[in-house]
Amino acid sequence: MRKSKLFIYEHGVCGEALPESIAVEGLAMFKSMLDFSEYYDLVSFVRPEFRSFFRFGDGNFDEALEMADHALIVAPENDWILHDLTERIEKAGVENLGSSSKALKITSDKWELYRKLKNRVNVPETSLKELDCEYVVKPRVSCGGDGIRVGGEVPQGHVAQELVNGKHLSFSFYVNDGEIHLLSVNEQILKDFEYRGAVIPAEYDGDAAEEAIRAVEVVEGLNGFVGVDAVAGSETFVIEINARLTTPSVAFKYAYGVGYAEMREMILKNGHAEFRPLRRIMLLKGKGDGYVQHGEHSIILKTIQEF
Repeated sequence: MRKSKLFIYEHGVCGEALPESIAVEGLAMFKSMLDFSEYYDLVSFVRPEFRSFFRFGDGNFDEALEMADHALIVAPENDWILHDLTERIEKAGVENLGSSSKALKITSDKWELYRKLKNRVNVPETSLKELDCEYVVKPRVSCGGDGIRVGGEVPQGHVAQELVNGKHLSFSFYVNDGEIHLLSVNEQILKDFEYRGAVIPAEYDGDAAEEAIRAVEVVEGLNGFVGVDAVAGSETFVIEINARLTTPSVAFKYAYGVGYAEMREMILKNGHAEFRPLRRIMLLKGKGDGYVQHGEHSIILKTIQEF
């Protein structure tokens, strides 16, 4: 039986040249996306520097779409890249295995997301002006901790967001036809707001997931893999929604024995699935041998606990 064709795309591997320290995360996600070859014939292209890693040659986005039945893309929210590429998928009439451009219009913009979630989900106070409490200043449209600083002036195109304390978590969901399936809860490793890695799965209070689920329920058009960043302390605050694959997903196969592609297939086949961890994995951005390496930068996976 012929498999349908899936176009897989990660922006740093297939599209724009990015700094090695950033591109290495995308390289890891693109490598993990190859697991979809079990269920689809894969279509893609890669930048010249990655052709020794993968069997794909050169090409372009629109040509790949023409060959594909479905598309799964990973790209940054910066400059509306993820939103605009998603619109191109929709206009091409190719089935998008991710979230809609309508949802991305909200989740990519921290101010619009705050306006959507406030009074419905527990979120930090956010403003286009300085706040009276301790706060951080963030670009409205950005990802990965870019441009975040504590306090001060709030320039145009930025927001002030109340600084909340607690454990930094990311919730990984699979969303399909309005059903929200929790895949994993991960602890984020941050330094000066910059993403340095994660622990998969996290040790956490089970009630924290409920707030993240409510956030996903509020935004219409979320689909496929959805990540929710939150801070869990005496209360749980939802910080942002990443409507795309996120870096912790590369460790799922090592932590749970099944990767995202297989998790998705199990849910589609059975209507639900529960994923029990086999081990706790620490994912680190570092140097040396690892899951992937790009220049001097690596994604390293370490087992820190067996269950």
